[in-house]
Amino acid sequence: MKKFFATFFLVIFSSVNAADFVSATRAGMASGLPIPIFYEEPVVRPRDGASHTPVNLEGPVDSSYIVGPGDFFEILLPSGQEGLQVSPEGTLAIQGCGLVYVSGLTLSEAKRKILDKARTRYDPKFTGVHLVQLRRFVVNVRGAVWNPGQVMATGQMRVKGAILLAGNFKQTANKDSVYIYRKGDTIATTENILLHPGDIIEVPHAEWQQTIDINYAGKIITISHIPGRTLKEYLKELGIEVGSSNNSISVLYPQDGFTRWIDIEQIGSFVPEPLNEIGFHIQAPYVYVGGAVALVGKVPYNSSMRMADYIAASGVTIITGDFHRASVLRNGKEVSVDLATGEILPGDFIDIPRKRYEQVKDVVMFSTSVIGVFATIITIISLVK
Repeated sequence: MKKFFATFFLVIFSSVNAADFVSATRAGMASGLPIPIFYEEPVVRPRDGASHTPVNLEGPVDSSYIVGPGDFFEILLPSGQEGLQVSPEGTLAIQGCGLVYVSGLTLSEAKRKILDKARTRYDPKFTGVHLVQLRRFVVNVRGAVWNPGQVMATGQMRVKGAILLAGNFKQTANKDSVYIYRKGDTIATTENILLHPGDIIEVPHAEWQQTIDINYAGKIITISHIPGRTLKEYLKELGIEVGSSNNSISVLYPQDGFTRWIDIEQIGSFVPEPLNEIGFHIQAPYVYVGGAVALVGKVPYNSSMRMADYIAASGVTIITGDFHRASVLRNGKEVSVDLATGEILPGDFIDIPRKRYEQVKDVVMFSTSVIGVFATIITIISLVK
């Protein structure tokens, strides 16, 4: 019984207070006194699917970031948090406040405009806004990349980020100028500029005259020539580690058909030229030495050795050999090479002729032998008769 009377009096008391409040409010309206704002019942809108997508920011978003359709904001209101996405028209619809246009504004400008709009209805102490996800859009990357095609970019992505998503530059890419086709305009730039929706990124190939070929492990790789870059730097970019079995390198100059050989230790100092064809070899090439030497045969090639060094390595016989008249045969043709400074190439044949005195002595000895043979024949014929 006591609980019944307590409940009865509480209901009566509440009804009286409510009636008094309504009467006071009407009186205040009649007298022009300010009426306090009372918010509607807390209704927290469920965040849509975009808000549940993991935030994928490349880094802190600068206040100068340009807001556009697809950017996702979260607004703090007295009624709770509200997730809003910028519409294709560039607007946000704030609960109880209407639309606010934010597309094209910097992030700081957009946040200020959103707060100003929200504070026309809500207490500033209970409002706030922050960007929770950048807009996503499609750009097209084509040309000298490994995986050309469409990639998904964000509002803060730059050119190099899209190229990286497309598999990065090919070795033949011309990185000195990248073209961006944007709404009928063509932008040629080396700057890492921000992307816009619908951008087409063109990575041009280097002209064939500005490339080099590297033949390694049976594969020929064409890569853009960069002035001043060493062979070691090219190999590092290609991810090639030269093994201990590779002990010589050939460098072909197609312009004149000249082939130069370098040692494996020279990759850190050798700077290729455009159109060079570079090959790595397992076995060391040889130089062949013949004539008046003690050891006729082949001598392992060494780029630092000259013709005199090869002759010395073969044991020239000074008494019989005339190394000052040594000749070099290259690809079946005799070439002029200085004894002390001339460069010898793999496959060259060095011939050291005998001294003239030795040649004359050989002729005399041969003639004497022939005369002796004829004398013997004549003597035999006379005896037979």
